[in-house]
Amino acid sequence: MAALFGGSIAGTILMALNDARLGKAGKGLLAVVLGVIGTALVILVGWNQRAGSSALGVVLFVCTWQAARIVQSKDVGAHIARGGRLGSRWLAFGIGIATLAVLFGMVFAVAYHAENSNRVIIGTKDEVFYSGTATKDDATALGNALKKDGFFQDRGVSVLIDKGTGGTVISFVVQNGYWNQAGVLSSFEEIAREVAASVGGLPVQVHLVDSNKTVEKTTAVGEVDLGGSDAVIYEGAATQPQAQAIGQQFKTLGFFTGHGANVFLTKHDDGTTIAFVVADGAWDDAGIVHDFEKIVRAVAPSAGGLPIEMHLVSTQLVVGKDEQIK
Repeated sequence: MAALFGGSIAGTILMALNDARLGKAGKGLLAVVLGVIGTALVILVGWNQRAGSSALGVVLFVCTWQAARIVQSKDVGAHIARGGRLGSRWLAFGIGIATLAVLFGMVFAVAYHAENSNRVIIGTKDEVFYSGTATKDDATALGNALKKDGFFQDRGVSVLIDKGTGGTVISFVVQNGYWNQAGVLSSFEEIAREVAASVGGLPVQVHLVDSNKTVEKTTAVGEVDLGGSDAVIYEGAATQPQAQAIGQQFKTLGFFTGHGANVFLTKHDDGTTIAFVVADGAWDDAGIVHDFEKIVRAVAPSAGGLPIEMHLVSTQLVVGKDEQIK
């Protein structure tokens, strides 16, 4: 009963009490140590993989029960034969519940500490959690950049930053289902691009996560510098080699001349987009539009082939011309 409610550690505590009364305290201590190890294992598995903890808990419960029967059944039988009485089941129940309460409190305390020790508050409500090799300074810088960008408006928004061997990951906690709305992924890619300098620069991975911090959508933002501030920014499923390839073609075609031209290469489920940053109103000139159409067709093989959605956008990235090139 104790092991059922309080895990293997509660069961072994009762075994230790029996052993102490039999003058075998050392043996009882070993049982408690094994119980602690078993319970810790269940908690560890449950922390990382909830499905596996239930099965492991059942196995350890059965093992504890059977171990008690095998190790102490003869002593208990002899005790009863001498007219002795068994301890109250309420005691076993109480030890089980008390142990469960202590374990729950410990797990809650550790979880609360882990959740809040690696967190910075921006304003009074918005928060940035950091993990991996990301530091408190990284989180603070990211939070301030998000506030400057207008994403943080002190409404209780949560963002996570993680740094590791796989690079920098920025995760945005959003409402359930929001990640499926049209244009949402692109908007978060743009936010990530604007704040990337605060966490070490591009490339960064972008995750959209639910309230349980389960990843629902992933994308990436990176940049290939072609010299002279000319650059190809790649987003979504577009890769650095693809961005490098079309960047070199832009050089060959004379579009990149080292004067700070920017092109965006984006690949999402709905297709490939190449966006050119141009002077306001350039999209109204038929000759200029025709030249960009030729450029898109020329670089299409390096970008995965036609069709490609061509955008001519302002320096504020407002689309002035949207055309599908087939």
